[in-house]
Amino acid sequence: MGRSEFDLNASHDRSRRDMFEKNLKSRCSNFRHTAHSKISRPAQLARTQGRTDTKSEVDHGCTVSQEERMYCDNLEPSCANCVAANLECARLVNVRFRHVTDVGPSYSEQKWVKTAGRNHHFVDESPFLRTIYNSDEGPSPGTVFTDPPHIYPQSNAQLSITPSTGPPPITSPNSATESAPGSAYTGLNSISALRPLSEIPLGSNVSLATKAEPEGGIAFPLRQEPEVRLMKYYIDYMCHWFDLCDTRGNHFGQELPKRAIESPTLLNAIFAVSSRHLSIIGQFDQYASDRYHQDCLKHLRNIPINDPALIKDDLLAATILLRTLEELDVPLVGEDYQGHLLGIQIFMNAQDPLIPASGLRQASFWIGLRQDIYMAFVNQRPLKTKLDHSFIDQSFTPADDDTWAQRILINTAEIENFCFSNNEQPVSTYRRLKEYDGRWLESRPLSWLPLSYRAPNEACGEVFPEIWYMNHAVVIGIVHSIIGRVLLMCYNPTLPRIGPTHRNALEEVEEEIRKQIRELCGTALSNRRTIPALFTACMGVTMCGDRFSDRDEQEALLNVLVVTEEDHAWPTFAAQMHLKRAWGWSVDA
Repeated sequence: MGRSEFDLNASHDRSRRDMFEKNLKSRCSNFRHTAHSKISRPAQLARTQGRTDTKSEVDHGCTVSQEERMYCDNLEPSCANCVAANLECARLVNVRFRHVTDVGPSYSEQKWVKTAGRNHHFVDESPFLRTIYNSDEGPSPGTVFTDPPHIYPQSNAQLSITPSTGPPPITSPNSATESAPGSAYTGLNSISALRPLSEIPLGSNVSLATKAEPEGGIAFPLRQEPEVRLMKYYIDYMCHWFDLCDTRGNHFGQELPKRAIESPTLLNAIFAVSSRHLSIIGQFDQYASDRYHQDCLKHLRNIPINDPALIKDDLLAATILLRTLEELDVPLVGEDYQGHLLGIQIFMNAQDPLIPASGLRQASFWIGLRQDIYMAFVNQRPLKTKLDHSFIDQSFTPADDDTWAQRILINTAEIENFCFSNNEQPVSTYRRLKEYDGRWLESRPLSWLPLSYRAPNEACGEVFPEIWYMNHAVVIGIVHSIIGRVLLMCYNPTLPRIGPTHRNALEEVEEEIRKQIRELCGTALSNRRTIPALFTACMGVTMCGDRFSDRDEQEALLNVLVVTEEDHAWPTFAAQMHLKRAWGWSVDA
């Protein structure tokens, strides 16, 4: 499909990789032959060569033995495998770091390396890998296979360098978080990623039965290593930003990669959002996303307003992904051109309302609605999304958790329309929205009860409660209901304007707002697998953070913004500066 952004270095990279692969195959072939024929008893071979059977602190084998998945005797200075294969025996020291609370003594003569303002890369540089680096030119842009950000951050008290094969650790919302983008993703972090990709051999069962290809061809298997990485990054991480009220279908995680096989526009949109996020954390070519974005726009901008292509679900989904690019570039306090947000509405409104919407189309609507709720808040304007689609259900009849979350999303959208309207709204609208929120709270099923609740330990400086919920849909519903509830408090037209009750009423409202914001942050921090809940919490912190005067609470609120940006590259820096100024903190230039 000619999409690679690395054409300038393609010829050199290809010859360099071919030479590396040839040498690697030759060495591995000779190694296997020699090893299997000569090393049936490595300990006996070592003794015949006059070496002592001495173990060092290295107890997990040399790099060559690990690559070939063979037993390593850990003899020094070279193991039997490497002696027989005539290879340098390179080993890694088996070091484990244990968390301690005592940092130990300090020394006045200690010299520190200046690291401020620099990007650092920690490389496992064994002699076997060092040959790759000694070429006359480094790898082409975007081909450094580092890791993506933590999906589930750990508490500082649980940090460990020791690999873990278990589930992600449970953390407290009051715990400090580790911010180390790039250490949780190992899907392509291996020596095999440096070898060129291949065509599927003829007759292999890996391929499908022969059939006519679609007009635009098919994308899989992908031909470019960077694009393999981008697709894996989307499937492993980015899709978890979307399928939150779609637990039945998981359309953006399951359906979109399948559709991308035959949809170049959707494929480029996936590459665009993955490369943009990776570039923000310094792990991909910063210009790659723009190229993929432009490839999408070449198709989308040429679609006439009445073209049948407007009802294609994959183009609507692609626009949702492109809208995420805009969100990643827009601060919580700033300006947004909202180009793709308008495009979403064009695609959504193009379908005949009498035709039932597909599952992917409905999933796209709910994601687009959350995006619009966010941007309506940032810009304090009414939503652009139409709220009259036939699949919208605002009843209180029994339903699954997805439906209950969607119901409160609609009410939150209507609350924003009420609060940010350019025209004065009747008090009856306020009462209707408040009444719906109350009935929704009373009618929710038992699955909306928290799994557990732990009040903050104020003596230890904790600010937020710990509230665990069952699934993504519940968390998304809870955090959006809090945003809507707080907005109604801020824009309450029934508060007394003057008189002795005015001040008392304001104080009661202020305290209730602070309580809601604490619960909002506690919910988002306790349920970190629901990543966008943190984005919603940042909305609440930005909206109401100036109402907190206690220093501990201010620091905890600021930490929500910091953690969200560090862990997920969500832009909160402008909001951090805004709050610091509102609190009277000194702000570094």
